[in-house]
Amino acid sequence: MPADAEHMLVRYTIESEDGSREVFELDIDLPQVAIKQPDPSTLPEWAELEYHKCQHCPLTKETHPHCPVAALLVDYGQRTGRMVSYAQVDLTVEQGATKTTAKVSAQEALRSVLGLVMATSGCPHMSFFRPLARYHVPLADMELTILRAMSFYLVGQYFKDKEKPDWDTSFDGLIAIYKNAQEVNKGMANRLRQAQVFTELNWLAALDTFAGMMPLTIERSLLKAKAYFQD
Repeated sequence: MPADAEHMLVRYTIESEDGSREVFELDIDLPQVAIKQPDPSTLPEWAELEYHKCQHCPLTKETHPHCPVAALLVDYGQRTGRMVSYAQVDLTVEQGATKTTAKVSAQEALRSVLGLVMATSGCPHMSFFRPLARYHVPLADMELTILRAMSFYLVGQYFKDKEKPDWDTSFDGLIAIYKNAQEVNKGMANRLRQAQVFTELNWLAALDTFAGMMPLTIERSLLKAKAYFQD
């Protein structure tokens, strides 16, 4: 897919065994790594900020009448909300000159595309994930996701104080970021459950599992990665 310095284009195509097909074109603005929010006049009540708002949300309805994550999920809910999580689908992801194809469960396909949507939504608690979204890896497993997050966390510290980075090598800050992301996942699950938008929320549970495993797997991931750097 062609792109330019101001846009990152990603196309997700999900084909079900019954012949149905959904194509999602993600046009992500650069360098902000942000998806444009939909027209607020088209959004339902459940996308309003105050509708089962996340407890730790720093936004106010005066500046953000709608939840930035929920607003973007409206279209996905309408088009994929009745998918059965364990049903097999053919997934194609196109970005730049790269094409990824796989036969996966609908849950895995939605986890990948909606994880990208949430990371680029503009939610303050998801802002850390924007650089990872810029270099999106479809269907990344937990080990790769965690190692990428750890690497970008260290790079972020370097750019915040290039002259003398105050390295957080314990990754406590990263753990805090993922705990906040977990709260977003829980809040969004509650919102979507109340609105009855998705028949199943297993894709969101999968994202939550990734976030929840972070504190437990950092040390293990470091030890595994260390072997690759031995002389």
